[in-house]
Amino acid sequence: STMTTTPPDPQAMLPREVGRAAGVGDVAGSDILTVAATLVSAAVIIAALYFGQDILIPLAFAFLIGFALNPPVMWLRRRGVPKVVSIIAVITVVLVLLAGLFLVLGTQLRSLGEQLPTYQSTIHGKLNDLKAQFRAPGMLDGALNTITALQKEVEGTQGTGVQRVEVMPAPGTQLQVALAWLGAALAPLATAGIVLVFVVLALLDRTDLRDRLLRILGGNLHRSTDAIEDAGRRISRYLLMQLVVNVTFAIPLTLGLWLIGVPGAPLWGVVAAVLRFVPYVGALISAVFPLALAFAVDPGWHMLLWTLALIAGLELVSNNVLEPMLYGTSTGLSAISLIAAATFWTALWGPVGLILSTPLTVCLLV
Repeated sequence: STMTTTPPDPQAMLPREVGRAAGVGDVAGSDILTVAATLVSAAVIIAALYFGQDILIPLAFAFLIGFALNPPVMWLRRRGVPKVVSIIAVITVVLVLLAGLFLVLGTQLRSLGEQLPTYQSTIHGKLNDLKAQFRAPGMLDGALNTITALQKEVEGTQGTGVQRVEVMPAPGTQLQVALAWLGAALAPLATAGIVLVFVVLALLDRTDLRDRLLRILGGNLHRSTDAIEDAGRRISRYLLMQLVVNVTFAIPLTLGLWLIGVPGAPLWGVVAAVLRFVPYVGALISAVFPLALAFAVDPGWHMLLWTLALIAGLELVSNNVLEPMLYGTSTGLSAISLIAAATFWTALWGPVGLILSTPLTVCLLV
């Protein structure tokens, strides 16, 4: 038998093609609505983070410290120590270490303050040598002439008989000044106290806080629990690795500065270890102090050059070997994502956002 095939009718196919086109339009419209809703939600969240930073920053610091202190607390609990005793013991050890650190820093700073007037002649002699070396015609003549003119103007102003006007405070002003000073001094202490209270509560009711957060967010309970535990592990590893990197940088820095002869070598090692918790900027700030002191102490240039070589060598090893290897494996973030996160949180919360950028980004990633 033979079979005959008839060609398809174009008119019969038209409704199906129109239906497909309409379906594509619906999908495109839903995609646009989804993107718009996502952008609006992101804008609302960013605005809430910016305007609520006075409340959110202490909370973020408290939970960050809680993540850092949770491993030793759990270590004590696994050895049969009650929860409350474990938390009190860990917080007491941390506070004692901080008090000892501040005591050592205060002693070193006081001794350096007593020695600074003896370095004035060395600084003045070096500046005169630099001025004599750059006196030849060159591109720095304009800057040097400007500095010289400003120095003469300041000296002339100081030499003339300028009358000093002193405003006597009115009755009651001293009390107001004392209260203002007390308020300015108590504000950081109050913030630190709030953070400490939040840390204790986070360590005491960690499981309860996690369950409440999961009930607010909704979703799969087991999957959300695993995500929160994963975020905690990553942040704890990140803080531990950062502590390891800072200590491995501070110890050779202290020994090197001591061998070079820079005064206060333990002080600058501790300062470097603390300031390096601030990403990217902290290392530069910590390098300024020993370099300035080496410039002021040595009449020559050998101490300054050796100090610069020591810091540069340690920075190269730390930045190119230790930090990428340890930070990348501990957070699961690439280097470019860490830089982008640091830029975003710094623009949002300032220097505090720079410190909290990596832990916050790890939580968002998980």
